[in-house]
Amino acid sequence: MSKAKAKAEPEAAAASFPEWLKGRLRFGLADDCVILFIPSHARDKSRLKDQAGWASQALELMGKLYGGATGFSGLTGIWRDDENGGELLDDQPIMIQSLAKREDVENHGNIAELGEFLKRMGKTTKQGAVAVVFNNAIHFISKYD
Repeated sequence: MSKAKAKAEPEAAAASFPEWLKGRLRFGLADDCVILFIPSHARDKSRLKDQAGWASQALELMGKLYGGATGFSGLTGIWRDDENGGELLDDQPIMIQSLAKREDVENHGNIAELGEFLKRMGKTTKQGAVAVVFNNAIHFISKYD
């Protein structure tokens, strides 16, 4: 059996499954999680007619920038609009997530392209803010010009 075959099939290798898996985990190496949310409603509570279109654009963009993306629908959320007296706004967002290489996330061109998309989406869909999450930190964008 070739070494490649043994690496692909842990039960055929001398190592136990936990040892095999541990050998493939990238402890200490930096990869990143990038998440953005496609809103279902505008700030005035009107339902967006093009949420699926925005999600499709986001998937394509994040696939291009980070090598792939996954969209999660069926979510429920709420946002507190502090600029409108703390009014709570219901939302059924689509979450788009990429697990990305650090160099792709830190690339200035990628950052600019993602930022332009988020600003365009926020302005067009009339959001109080849009959010992007890098690892455990959420960043809100509310100025779209």
